[in-house]
Order: sequence, then C-alpha cells, then structure tokens
Amino acid sequence: MKYIILILTFGLLQNIVAQESKVGIVTFIKYRDTNDKFTESTTDSTVAYFNKRKHSILITNKKDTTRLKTDSLGIFKIPKQYFDYCSITVNPETKYLREEFLFIEGLGKMDSLKFEIYDYHISNIIDSTKAPEFYNKFNTKKAEQDFFAGNKRYLLGNGATYSNDFIEKLKSKSEKFGFKIEYPEKMHGTLAEHRILFRYNERMKELLGIKNWW
Repeated sequence: MKYIILILTFGLLQNIVAQESKVGIVTFIKYRDTNDKFTESTTDSTVAYFNKRKHSILITNKKDTTRLKTDSLGIFKIPKQYFDYCSITVNPETKYLREEFLFIEGLGKMDSLKFEIYDYHISNIIDSTKAPEFYNKFNTKKAEQDFFAGNKRYLLGNGATYSNDFIEKLKSKSEKFGFKIEYPEKMHGTLAEHRILFRYNERMKELLGIKNWW
C-alpha cells in the first residue's frame, strides 16, 4: 500500500510540474540541406558541434523577465507565467546565433516547442575565415554592387561538374535576363569557395528577378 501511495504521489507531482512549465528545444540546422556538397550551407560536423553547445535563453513578457541556459541537448523549461504571451530570444548576446521568437497569442497547448537556429550567419563566418580573399570578391554585398554597376553575371565554380543540360538552360536564362556566365579567377575549388559562389549567385538571381530558375 505504501508503494502504491508513493507511485500515485510521484505521478501527481509529474502532472503538477508539467502544468507549471513547458519544454523548449533549441536545434541548430542547415538553412540549405541538400545531397550536394557544393551547395549545402555547412558540414554535418559543424551542425553537430553547435547542437552540443549550451544556448542562453531570454524570456520576457509585459511583467517578467528570466534568463536561462539550455542543457547540452538544447533543452530548457519555460515557466508558466509566460504561457499566455512572451518573447523568447535564443543567444541574445551572440550576434550570429541570435534568434527571437514572439508568441503574441501564447504558447498554445503543446507541451514542447522547437526553436530552430539556422546556420546562415555561422556558415558565412566560417567561409570568410577559410577563404578571406575569395569572400571579399564574391560575397552577397559584392553581388549587389556588381548588379547595380551593370556587371550582371552567374559564376560557375572550378572543380564542379555541370551537365550539358544545365549549361544549355543557363545560357537560355542568360539571354532572357541579360547576364554573363563566367568562371572566377584564382579559385582553388574548395568547399568554402563553392558555398560563397552559391550565395553570390542566389543573391544575383534575386536581383535579376528570377523566381523560378528552371
């Protein structure tokens, strides 16, 4: 009988704890996840590294503010006073891992919420460190400068293999949208360089107004 009472008490405490907090899960993910190593935003090892780190959490509403830390699995608990309305900022002091989530209508009925942090900024930092001169020539800001200076172009990377079908379609697009097809000078063909080129081309495509590439 004593054991039954203990089990019931433990279950009741679990229900109370569940009502008093919700679980938040921070996950670091690729903003572009493909099977192509030349266009993936970063490596699996980088994603694994950032998913093991502890993230700082800032939770605020109109009355209260609290600061928390996730564990090494990215898990933290959201106190009950923030269920109806709150702002949750992940890594508020870290420029390139900072992400804010606003819950105007509350956290809903789910017991757990996922907070996804994309690798876009971190990938930029890593690539600019590995290939600084190349990054300075072909980052997204340079794509904007080139576009407005009339230097509209799509850059093919050394070390990558392009199918005849891809090249033919690319030539057709260049005629329609008025851009050149070029190979950049002094490219070694590293993955960092290919990721930089991919972002350059993506920004150029946006500026050219190309919504559907094929």
